[in-house]
Amino acid sequence: MKLNKQFTATAISLTVSNLAKEMMNYKKSFAFIGLITSSALALSSNPAQAFNFNTSTDLGSCSALAGPFTSSGLSSTTIKPNCKTADGFTITPNPEGKELQGKKVGGIVGVGVSGKKPVRDVVGGEIDYGESIVLTLPNPGDVLKSIGLSFLYRPGVFADQVWEAARITTNTGLEGILKVTGKDTASWSLGGTVTNLSPSKGNGGGYYDITNPFANARFDFLTLTPVTYDSVAYNSSANSDFALSHATAVPEPTAIAGLGLVGGLLLATRRRKAIQS
Repeated sequence: MKLNKQFTATAISLTVSNLAKEMMNYKKSFAFIGLITSSALALSSNPAQAFNFNTSTDLGSCSALAGPFTSSGLSSTTIKPNCKTADGFTITPNPEGKELQGKKVGGIVGVGVSGKKPVRDVVGGEIDYGESIVLTLPNPGDVLKSIGLSFLYRPGVFADQVWEAARITTNTGLEGILKVTGKDTASWSLGGTVTNLSPSKGNGGGYYDITNPFANARFDFLTLTPVTYDSVAYNSSANSDFALSHATAVPEPTAIAGLGLVGGLLLATRRRKAIQS
């Protein structure tokens, strides 16, 4: 009888001990889940990286390009070899030796390329024949959520002879073309949403925003070039020219999913060990 009581007491003690261990495992697991969740929420709530030359937002070392402006509408300051916004975008003019210069038309501010060498500059403060701007995103593999291009006009405005168009090419090989189709409309060849922010007419800035231009594609940098027509070479009125006004990027979306996956695997491992013990 005494032996049975001792056995029962021992069994109860072991059961209570196992229960305590199990509860401790769950407490640790829930604490870990809480840590993962809070980290994911913190990451997901991080503000997007952005800059805007029209609102002078987060321009960093590029701020001088947003004015003041001369009587011809060009910024009184030029920058080379590049500048960096407060959120980490790097803006670089090409070819080497060219300068970044801001421009204001119809109340809209954009940044283009100026400088006589190594190739002739057709239109100051815009990206035109033989020129380009490389926009490097703040972090490798970021997703471009929006980009704003300005000074894109229809034929007959500022003596333009073409429906102006801008080409955007990523370092991963994606390419899209934004082309003016009316006084306040434009098309983007890859879908997405195009919004007119200032009309493509004489008193407007020909300013368009492209939302989700490359969907959720991740890349490191993009290159802005005009759609040109070789037969007219440097004739600016028969070629496209434009400027960069704003951009927004966010960290690549798999970072948050990765945290959740790691948390789930660790929780499953902990539960399996608890059951085996």
